[in-house]
Amino acid sequence: MNYKESIEYLYNSRPYGKIKYGLFRIKELMDRIGNPQDSYPVIHITGTNGKGSVAAMITSVLAQMGLKVGLNISPHIISFRERFQINGQLISKSKVVSLLEYIMPYLNKMDKKEEDFAPSFFEVVTAMAFHYFRQEKVDVAVIEVGLGGKYDASNVIKKPLVSVITTVGLDHRKILGNTENEISKEKAGIIKPGAPVVSGVTRPVIRRVIEKIAKENGADTYFFWRDFYVQPQKMSIGHNLFNYVGENHHNNLPLSLNGAHQYQNAAIAIKTLEIASKRLNMKLSSDILKKGLSKVQWPGRFELLKAFGKGIILDGAHNPDGTRTFVESVRNYFGNQKIRLLFGVLDDKDYMNNIRLLSPISSEVIVTKVSSHRSTSPEKVFREWKKYVDNVIYIENPEIAFYELLNTEKPVVFCVGSLYLVSEIRQAILGGKENA
Repeated sequence: MNYKESIEYLYNSRPYGKIKYGLFRIKELMDRIGNPQDSYPVIHITGTNGKGSVAAMITSVLAQMGLKVGLNISPHIISFRERFQINGQLISKSKVVSLLEYIMPYLNKMDKKEEDFAPSFFEVVTAMAFHYFRQEKVDVAVIEVGLGGKYDASNVIKKPLVSVITTVGLDHRKILGNTENEISKEKAGIIKPGAPVVSGVTRPVIRRVIEKIAKENGADTYFFWRDFYVQPQKMSIGHNLFNYVGENHHNNLPLSLNGAHQYQNAAIAIKTLEIASKRLNMKLSSDILKKGLSKVQWPGRFELLKAFGKGIILDGAHNPDGTRTFVESVRNYFGNQKIRLLFGVLDDKDYMNNIRLLSPISSEVIVTKVSSHRSTSPEKVFREWKKYVDNVIYIENPEIAFYELLNTEKPVVFCVGSLYLVSEIRQAILGGKENA
């Protein structure tokens, strides 16, 4: 197979988007390939929002400490290769092919049993990531959960350096449960015996769930605002400053990622790094933190790009918690001015609440269809917007909708909603296609 054929195989033969819950398939697959996830230290990250940003910060700082750091994320924004990174470098196309070819014989054996035993897209990709990091002899791997925690394919990690639970909110309710209590139990499923837990959760009822499960596992817990916190100093797009107070104090730390929520994400990352560096017998200094945090890049999270004479802010806020954070960031950086917005979201998301939250800051809205099989009724989204904002139009093609977004005197415009939409608009701005 070549790279294009490998990607098509993963998307079409393991069918992409089909969720297979349970760990028995991934455990069997990992056993067959020698459990590579046990061959290096792992930082395991779950949460409703903030997983990727926290993972990116941790990875950047660990790389500044001189370590070889593997990063496994999902979903990707433009290229499938983003899912496998070492010190910020994406995996090569040829390596993707060789990893899949290595795993294929084991997949074929499991496929022959029956459909329930055939590994899903995400299970195969997770196995590829673990094997890749073993091949490359990483010093540490930062692994982001795909969905939930307890039954996520990544949850074959037996003894993480640190387990991280960023936030808990109502997302993926059809799969994870209808209440925050149920969802928090799913997220807390990544907690392992004796492995410290760091969390950004602030609500007492959810903290109690995490603490109970941690206590049962003999794991220490560290919570934002209880055990560590931040003091924001400056907010400017691309140039944010804050102080961190935890086991140590670090002043005037820079943060390239934008949004008030990124201060909390940074605090979670630093607390995780304090624990991980101690367990790795390494020193974490303010200088290392400054270098690492100033270099973090994480596309599609209140990301400012400049093109066509405009500032274009992309944000994959696709659930109410993420949308509240986006609205807060707009207020922090742009005051009370109302915005011109391109919006597209998948139908299985809580788009009605997203729209309700966005409407007070929106004066002009262009609704488009997200390029995904899960976007079936964008007309419903359009009708929902019309309840709140007068100036709303619907343009089905996202690229045409984007160029209409630019047709304004406003110096800055916004694209918000599904990461699928953010990916498509990012490609329109920067170029580059998946199989190019």
